[in-house]
Amino acid sequence: MTAVEGEVEETDPGDLEVITNAIKQVGINAGSTLVGVAAADAFNEYVPEGHRPADFLPGAQSVVVCASLGPTNAAWHSPNRRLMEITGYDFRENVSSIVVAEYIEQTHGYLAMQAPALPTSGQQPPLSMMLSAVLAGLGTRSIAANIILNPTYGLMFFAAAITTMRLTPDHQLEENVCPARSCVRMYEMEGKTPCMAVCPADEGGCLDATIEDGQITSSFFDRERCSTRAMNFGIRGHIKQVEILTGIDDADERRELIYSDDFRRNMSSIGRYKESVSQCFECMRVCPVGRYRRKLK
Repeated sequence: MTAVEGEVEETDPGDLEVITNAIKQVGINAGSTLVGVAAADAFNEYVPEGHRPADFLPGAQSVVVCASLGPTNAAWHSPNRRLMEITGYDFRENVSSIVVAEYIEQTHGYLAMQAPALPTSGQQPPLSMMLSAVLAGLGTRSIAANIILNPTYGLMFFAAAITTMRLTPDHQLEENVCPARSCVRMYEMEGKTPCMAVCPADEGGCLDATIEDGQITSSFFDRERCSTRAMNFGIRGHIKQVEILTGIDDADERRELIYSDDFRRNMSSIGRYKESVSQCFECMRVCPVGRYRRKLK
């Protein structure tokens, strides 16, 4: 199936599904664990103009979402806290999404591009990968910082490709992944789920929620407090350090900060976006969703 820019070509639904599945397999072959598809106009109900697929690629029809497991199971257990920051474990899905975009352009003749995900200022991403994952049927939001949980794998990392090619979209999950049944039982006995217990908002943490009949009826996430703990490197960390520098009068003290390992890490992460992985995964460490897949010898 090929198309000239600006033209819409009708395709048999059966053929379209075959083509869609073939594109998903390209993403999996490139390193993704799962690949889903969302209709581009499905975003319009949830986000304002400026944050929709068509704002980045006029005529966008579909968003192909690539999901990977990120670090290996062993990496999660490593006592070296910097391991996941410096090895690029969180980039497999990004490679997969650009491979998918190139495949669509070269094989089907439709425009395709890697979706912009990293915020350039503040905390608002150009296109939300969390929303993309939900719309593509890859997971649902959780109590734990609204992190998207997949029912089989739990925490996953997401990237996406936007294309003018119409594909068969996946259905959103009908049931919420969070809270898990074990979390509901714990909440009934103790008034907290594992993630709420490890980071309780009423004790200086970031999370709180209420659960009734096994469903989340309200939730609270202190994003600002969380970011000060979880994202101390990269752009946010560099801004903090510059602010500190402006308040230091002593030249030797300023020099000590500028040549420190933390300052170097922030400068490095800005240049390469390598050391931008969260430094706090406590809510995910205790999350039971997908845990059985992490039990290895």
